[in-house]
Amino acid sequence: MPDLNHLSYSSISTYLLCGNAWRLRYLERVAAPVSVALPFGSAFHGVAEAYIKSEVEPDDERVLNIALAAWNEQLERNSDINWGDDTPEQVANTLQRVVKAKPVQELLSKLRANYDASNPVCAIEKRVELKVPGVPIPVIGYIDFIGNDGIPGDFKTAARMWTSNKADGELQPLFYLAALNQAGQEVPGWRFRHHVVTKTQRPDAKTFEVAHKPSEMFWLFELITAAWRGIEAGVFPLNPSTWKCGPKYCEYFGQCRGKYS
Repeated sequence: MPDLNHLSYSSISTYLLCGNAWRLRYLERVAAPVSVALPFGSAFHGVAEAYIKSEVEPDDERVLNIALAAWNEQLERNSDINWGDDTPEQVANTLQRVVKAKPVQELLSKLRANYDASNPVCAIEKRVELKVPGVPIPVIGYIDFIGNDGIPGDFKTAARMWTSNKADGELQPLFYLAALNQAGQEVPGWRFRHHVVTKTQRPDAKTFEVAHKPSEMFWLFELITAAWRGIEAGVFPLNPSTWKCGPKYCEYFGQCRGKYS
C-alpha cells in the first residue's frame, strides 16, 4: 500500500485521468518541471489575497507592486518551470496586465466588500478535511475565499473565459461543500462560486455560481472510494485517450509515451 497520509482533489483527479501519472507523481515522486500556469495561478492568488485583506482599496501602483512580489515569490519556490514559448519576463508582464485590468479590479473590489476579517465565517485559504467511510486517510483541500454570505469560491486563471457548462461540470466544489458540511459549516443552498480571470490581451473576469445537493455527497464518496481501492491495489493504468496525455499538459509525457516518439 502506498505510504500516504492524505489525498487531495488534485491527486484524485490525476488518478482518474491517468493512473500512471499519479504513480510517477505521488508514489515514486519523480521530479518534473511544473507548467508555467501553476506559478502564474499561485501568484494571482497572492495578489487577490493581499487585495481583499487590504485595509484601504489598493491603487494601481500598489497592485503592481503586490503582483511583482507575488511573482518573485513563485520564482523562488519553483526552480524548474516549463516555460513553453514564454519567458519569465513575458509571464510577469501578463500578470501585471491582468491585475491592472478594470474587470479584474472590479471583481476583487466586490470580493473585498464581501469580506470582514472579524466575521468567523469569512476565510481566505481555508483548510478543509473530508473523511470518507472506508478510506483510511482524509481528503485535504484549501478553499480560496469565503465571504460574509458564507458561500465559498475559488480563483481560476484561464487562457479563455469559461462557459457555464464548464463551471457546472467542475467536480472540485463538491469536495469543498462536502468537507464544510462535515465540519458543521452551513453553506446557503450548497452554492459555490468560480471566480475566473483570463490571461488574454484584454483580461476579463466573471463569477460563475453553481449549486449542488447534499445527496451528491454519497456519489462523491463512491468515487473517492473507487479511486482509493485502485491506489491501494497498485493499479495504475495509462490513459492515452485523455486530454492530459500530451507534452503540453502532462509533465511526465517525456518519461512515458513521449520516450517512444
